[in-house]
Amino acid sequence: MVAALLAGALFALLFLAIDHGWKQQMAERYQQTLATEANSLRSRLESVLNASVHATIGLAAYAYVHPELNEDEFARAAERLYRGQPELIRSLTLARGEILELVYPREGNEDAIGLNLARHPQQSASFHRVLESRETVVAGPWPLAQGGRGLLVRAPVLTEPEDVSAPGNPWSLSSIALDFDTLLQQAGLDPGPGGLQVALRGRDGTGAEGEVFYNPGDIDVAGAPLEFDVNFAGGQWGMVAEPLPSPSATARPAAWWVLGVVGVVAVSGYTFRIGQGMRQRRDALTRYQALVNRLEDATLVVAGRRILWANPAFERMTGVAPTPGQPLSTLDVIHPDDRARLPPELDFSSADVPQEPRGREIRVRVSGGDQRFHLLRWVPIDWEGQRASLLSFVDVHENRMLFNALSEARDLQDALFEAMPGDALVIDEDGLVLRVFGEARRGRDPRTSAAGHSLPELLPDEVARRFSSLVQRALREGRMQEIQYRLHASAFHGGDPAVAPEETRWYEARVRPIHTPFEGTSAVVWHALDVTERKKLEDRMQALAWEDPLTGTANRAALERAFPRLAARADRKEGQLALLFIDLDRFKPVNDQYGHAVGDDLLRQLARRLAGSLRPDDLLVRLGGDEFIVLSAPLHRPEEARGLVERLRQAFSAPFELHPGHMEAVEQSLSCSIGVAFYPRDGQRLADLMMAADHAMYRVKAAARDAVAYASEEPPGP
Repeated sequence: MVAALLAGALFALLFLAIDHGWKQQMAERYQQTLATEANSLRSRLESVLNASVHATIGLAAYAYVHPELNEDEFARAAERLYRGQPELIRSLTLARGEILELVYPREGNEDAIGLNLARHPQQSASFHRVLESRETVVAGPWPLAQGGRGLLVRAPVLTEPEDVSAPGNPWSLSSIALDFDTLLQQAGLDPGPGGLQVALRGRDGTGAEGEVFYNPGDIDVAGAPLEFDVNFAGGQWGMVAEPLPSPSATARPAAWWVLGVVGVVAVSGYTFRIGQGMRQRRDALTRYQALVNRLEDATLVVAGRRILWANPAFERMTGVAPTPGQPLSTLDVIHPDDRARLPPELDFSSADVPQEPRGREIRVRVSGGDQRFHLLRWVPIDWEGQRASLLSFVDVHENRMLFNALSEARDLQDALFEAMPGDALVIDEDGLVLRVFGEARRGRDPRTSAAGHSLPELLPDEVARRFSSLVQRALREGRMQEIQYRLHASAFHGGDPAVAPEETRWYEARVRPIHTPFEGTSAVVWHALDVTERKKLEDRMQALAWEDPLTGTANRAALERAFPRLAARADRKEGQLALLFIDLDRFKPVNDQYGHAVGDDLLRQLARRLAGSLRPDDLLVRLGGDEFIVLSAPLHRPEEARGLVERLRQAFSAPFELHPGHMEAVEQSLSCSIGVAFYPRDGQRLADLMMAADHAMYRVKAAARDAVAYASEEPPGP
């Protein structure tokens, strides 16, 4: 009983230790997931802010080029920026000196016209910062004169204190007022992600040490565990995040606790049964020693089918005193089911019956009516001048019960290992697989098994050497090793029969040394899980970060990532890059007439045509709406861009087939306006290059559409 209680307590402690480690691992994964989510929010916030900053700089550049800009011209220029984000942009303004003179849209923003920015209590600081630094400034968020709370992105029209190229330019700065709540929604902060509370600080772009301006959860900003810098042209914000406690993140299934309880009960019960069996065996051994001391065993002498003699031990054992000549079958002491394992009609003296000195296990009814296991042995003897057989009954009941208990315990152990996910193998120091458990036993071919084979027999040479080295290191250092690897289906990993043999699978394995000799040798347990599906999901999530969700083309982030690499290649080859800004002509009527779903399908068709017109290293990017950018691979001469332009325009030559849900299929012709700029001639930064191409495209729009214009006045080539 003490041993059973001790074994149950040890199993419970081991179970609780495993449970604690599992809970801690689940909590760490939960924290890592939330940290990844917070970093994603930071990236989205930077993307939205930088897009608005670039738009403001573009508006300032337009005012710089058009010092005599009137209200109608300003409205046309601002409308193009406004239509891309009407929910986000509250207004676009242009200041003459200190006075806010032009605003778009005018409706709803009349109160802002004539505002003196230099004397405004909240906006004066950012106004003076722009004029003094001649750099873009992100101010706020502050209450807007036209109502609501907004973020002001301001850019100077004159970027140098004395710009001789624009004498007398009356415009001082351009501003775009962003709806702060919409900005939070687009960045994914309002409503925030589940499990996170987020706060922002650094009003007016002053960085992580600035004033807190967004903290809906009232978290402790100074003590928040996650901190990020939100960088954008015009300043910096600090973003802090605090994970919310989630009991469900570390909740273990009820079956886990049931397994623990069953394990404690099973270990205690089987320990008790083994102890009880051992005690009974000791008692039986004591009784047997007493019988031996008296030269007494349950013994019979039979001739043919009749009993010749029975010793006192037999009478004590069975409670039966047989008479000489009585048939053995009439005693009814041998269990009927066991008679089939004995000579026919219990005739032990027949010449056809061989002797059985090793014995056969049978059940014997003893005195009191119980059935006990005995080992029955018989050997031929001469008894009073006739052929006879000596039958001895050795009580092996306790041994049988102990063997049954051990078999049941072994079956339970095997069942636990078989239920274990993944593959588990016991490998010795020489690389020989001693045992296999779990899914490794349910292999592609049930007739084959890794057990009994060495690693070089199961795996390619290089992989076998690598795995053998890992086994040696685990044994040498005496601690668990971890490894991640790809492997074809083989006998080493049983594998799913539904998986093609040539398919490569990803595995994560833990290699733990067994501190006591296993079958007389040093060995490790190699436990591996198939994580192929998880790896595929991770790769897909990584790809989605650089794709436009509508067309499958690259997005703005992918463009910013690829530009430095392509620019470096062009510099090494003394070549150039061409950036083509493509804007569809009169695309809005398609959406108005057929709906946005049809318009989205048209954009997808166009993206496929444009992609088919490019070289393998050219990059197709969708900025949003009906705007695309093509960034070419390095060109030896600018004239090479002409062929690229012609291929792209050829994509518009055939009409597009549209399928409105309420109408028959229709054909829709489409054209585009293209602006072309070259690196490094028209700009060495991506923003400058995009602005140059955008201005060139705008000249096409202002002229007749469906044409191409170059940032430099002269197009390449004849």
